[in-house]
Amino acid sequence: MFIHIKFFSIFAWMFWSRIQFAARRREDSRPLYRRIFTNRRLDIAHKVIVRSILGFLVFSTSYCVINAGIYYKFVRPIRQEERELLERELIEADKAGFAFKK
Repeated sequence: MFIHIKFFSIFAWMFWSRIQFAARRREDSRPLYRRIFTNRRLDIAHKVIVRSILGFLVFSTSYCVINAGIYYKFVRPIRQEERELLERELIEADKAGFAFKK
């Protein structure tokens, strides 16, 4: 019986010490959001966001410039050549007397 009471008192003391630990006055009186978002964490978050935006801008700009270069260097001359070929064929067909009927 004595062991049972002794165990219960140790358990009660451990439980009571946890309650006291949870209910103690905090030394840091800042609000929770100030304790979570410290200046160091805000600096890291700001750096990550700014670098992400700048990286996206560099990527999208280079993508647009490369696509424009490919279009003007390769695609546009091919389309222009096809257009000129079609115009020549239409002019020859017109000279030969063919006409489109509606």
